[in-house]
Amino acid sequence: MVHFVGAGPGAPDLITQRGAALLQGADCIIYAGSLVNPALLGLAKPGCAIYNSAEMTLEQVLDTMRRMEAAGKTTVRLHTCLLYTSDAADEL
Repeated sequence: MVHFVGAGPGAPDLITQRGAALLQGADCIIYAGSLVNPALLGLAKPGCAIYNSAEMTLEQVLDTMRRMEAAGKTTVRLHTCLLYTSDAADEL
């Protein structure tokens, strides 16, 4: 399963409870580089694969999501602020 999560306006305590829970349970997190507060990555469980999408092409991001999905893993695609006002639309 792939979950698209908005990171909120920047402060780690302003992410939704659901978003925090999804981050805590994710097997893989793909985050939007310098646009996401790195403190949110501290919610990841031990062993979670974490990728910075700023260093990836769109195809690499999609391939990573497909691999995780095929393996039965849970992925969180962590974007900035309001999800539907961001670049995430290309990945939906």
